[in-house]
Amino acid sequence: MSETKIPNAAVERNRVWIKAVTDSLDLRGDLSLSRSTMRDAGKQCAAQLLEKTIAHFGRRPESVDELIEAINKRRKEELNASTFWTRLGNTAHFTLDTCGCDMVQAGLAEPHPVFCLCSAGMFESLFTPFCKGPVKTETVKAIGKGDTCCEFIVHFTE
Repeated sequence: MSETKIPNAAVERNRVWIKAVTDSLDLRGDLSLSRSTMRDAGKQCAAQLLEKTIAHFGRRPESVDELIEAINKRRKEELNASTFWTRLGNTAHFTLDTCGCDMVQAGLAEPHPVFCLCSAGMFESLFTPFCKGPVKTETVKAIGKGDTCCEFIVHFTE
């Protein structure tokens, strides 16, 4: 598959557009609207992440433990990451030293609290198929909120 060349003007338009959307969600002061909008966006990221994880793992995980194993295997072997998911009871814990948002990593956006809501939604969507009860993500720390790292705890019922 060949790489698509995107004109610099289009990249800059997208940067401005992304900032306008995130600022608008933030300035509205409606946390419920921001959460639901970004949770829906996070579902798309979760689907892509799960697809890449399955491809690297060689099969679809069948439990939370296998999901964590598969994600960590890909993070270690493909992404050369130094941070990994851990599980303690009915929680999964994850810390990142840099913002994990693909748009931030690609230079299309700056870390922003609205993206943290997207990450929370992504993790909930990622874990939900492997759980019997509700899944809720707690954002403990976030670079988008001015912290030095991102730290998430996913609470679930298996």
